[in-house]
Amino acid sequence: MVAPAAHTIVTLCLAVLLFSTAPRPVQSQVLTPRATGNERQLPPDYFGYNGANFLGEVAWDDSALIRALVPLKPALLRYPGGTESNYWNWKVGWFVTGFPMPNYLRQLKPRSVRLENFQASIRATGAVPVYVLNLLSSDLETQLGSLREAKGLGLPVKYVELGNEFYIGSADHKSKFPTAAAYAQEANRWTAAIKKEFPEAKVASVAAPPKRVRDRRWLGWNADLLSTLQGGDALTLHHYYGTGLSDPYRRSQRSRSLRYSATEIASILGTPFVAWNELRTEGIGSLPVGREIWITEYNLFDRSQPLAGTWVHGLGVTVTTLLFIDEPRITHVLCHTLLGNALFASIFSNERGFLVPTDFTRAAAPPQSVPLALTATGSALKLVGAALAGKTLGQKLDFPGAPTIRAGRGAGYPSLLGWSFGDGRNRQAIVVNLASSTQQITTAAVIPQGSFEQVSGDPLTLVSSPASLRKTSGGIAKNLALPPYSITRFSS
Repeated sequence: MVAPAAHTIVTLCLAVLLFSTAPRPVQSQVLTPRATGNERQLPPDYFGYNGANFLGEVAWDDSALIRALVPLKPALLRYPGGTESNYWNWKVGWFVTGFPMPNYLRQLKPRSVRLENFQASIRATGAVPVYVLNLLSSDLETQLGSLREAKGLGLPVKYVELGNEFYIGSADHKSKFPTAAAYAQEANRWTAAIKKEFPEAKVASVAAPPKRVRDRRWLGWNADLLSTLQGGDALTLHHYYGTGLSDPYRRSQRSRSLRYSATEIASILGTPFVAWNELRTEGIGSLPVGREIWITEYNLFDRSQPLAGTWVHGLGVTVTTLLFIDEPRITHVLCHTLLGNALFASIFSNERGFLVPTDFTRAAAPPQSVPLALTATGSALKLVGAALAGKTLGQKLDFPGAPTIRAGRGAGYPSLLGWSFGDGRNRQAIVVNLASSTQQITTAAVIPQGSFEQVSGDPLTLVSSPASLRKTSGGIAKNLALPPYSITRFSS
């Protein structure tokens, strides 16, 4: 991820959103889920995390980190991360010297974040690495040497990205790659060399997500790229979306209290659907069939609202993760990011997790975070990771009769969202209740026998520790109540 101002944000000024039925403490109707659409094939290593931000006090081989990481069940871990990949010296495990870098990277205290450190988390989780090579400040032979080193350590060389976010028009990007065609020519050369030495590796080039702001380089990137790109297996996209309440690029104030109406919360929970529709139609829809799509970064991004680390943040990222599964061309997704503060991370790196950068609006009087505890995003995605782990089939679930979140311009979004996953032996399922009321479902069409675990909370809760959310588990009965703003994982 680059400096925040450069990111693609879906600027969503939605008309008022409201539930089509008035909120009630309990939905009296018992809903019967049903499978909808075709079952899709899933790679067993579909879901994971971007490994950016391992630049401070926590290391990949820290035993306390590994204890927090293993329950997330990542199938993929990205190294060395996002923007830092373009300046990374793999041999020393830190940034290159003598090359201009963004200020926030230059100011970091040097340390060593080497493949040997990364190896500890890979071994503990069984995850597959996604390597992001340095095309900006290194060379092909040096980077091939880094892949050789990884292979020598017993790390698989299966997924390789050719750099990060070169569609952004920073001075160093434009100097190295004046056009997307120039990048594509280099990508062709690197792809051929990687494939020759690592024939089992899949190689992805950088594509640009949709953007509403005038930026000729960004807007023309994909057409220019695809006119020259040859070979390769995949294109990468990054997906960030706002809350829909105001301009996500502008900090509204230094801090503000978490006071939002039910209508505003409904609006916030509707934005992942709007953002996904835009990405699918204007982004993925414009890319040629024949290459996989890897979403190697995604999350909420909004400078103007102090919602980072709230439960509504975790719910929205979960919705986004499930929406991706509906597009069969997407074969891998990695949430940004594994470690850091509440802005993006799934695991807190320290007790200052809600002191987000000063160019974002902070929540007033936030609690201290528990170091290496799960954030709101981590608490939510822990259930998703467990449900997806090793599964190779996905089946979307529909909930006829469930309330719909309706936008003033007529678009509707479901208050219940669900998928079931299988591997030929057993099944898991995830159901998210975005409504402000409890909804009851029959379980036979989901998983008739087995167990469930459930996490719920007030949508405006700042999730700072394991005690921040309500957690329930038990055996599956004929009917199951889904609390407001909840995520439920079913296991056969």
